[in-house]
Amino acid sequence: MSERRSQEERRGEAERKLVRAAAELVGEIGPARVTLANVGERAGYSRGLATHHFGSKGALLLRVVEAVTQQFREAMIGESGEPLDDLRRLIRVYFEVMSDLQPVNRARLVLWADAVAYPSEDIRPAMVAADREFRAEIEKRLERAVAAGEVAPVSAHGLAAVIVAMLRGVALQSLIDEHVDLAAARAEIEEMVTARLTKENRK
Repeated sequence: MSERRSQEERRGEAERKLVRAAAELVGEIGPARVTLANVGERAGYSRGLATHHFGSKGALLLRVVEAVTQQFREAMIGESGEPLDDLRRLIRVYFEVMSDLQPVNRARLVLWADAVAYPSEDIRPAMVAADREFRAEIEKRLERAVAAGEVAPVSAHGLAAVIVAMLRGVALQSLIDEHVDLAAARAEIEEMVTARLTKENRK
């Protein structure tokens, strides 16, 4: 049993290293130039190990999407107070993630852009599901805020889509231009969202 566990642990470690290597390469050179061979090399293994573990590039990239989505989920999701405060916290955490753009987070943005530009049967459904989950978290906070009387009624679905568009748009700009002022962008988004939601600012 111990030998079997050891084999499973080694396999799990190898897969984690391969997924991280793939995420790094996606962020550095783009998914089109990622190969199973260069992923194996980046991870410190043979050129054929990624093929052995995942079988195809599409399957490997799908695992990358799953991994980066889970990491993003763990960073973003959570409720810590009043609904409107939770929404502000979500926006703040999003920008904290963007300010420290680790390979996995950079890979998430690159894969999202790639799914738009080059639809893939492997990747696009996973990115669509991740986006729906993110919007749903924002919708939930908006609906809670309305129910608590914190804000006037709004289209939670529509506003969630707009908030994601603002967050993602700034993130994509920062991906290609390091001079984008994330702190200023975050402050503007928070102010716009607050103005949209605060009753006194509604006509």
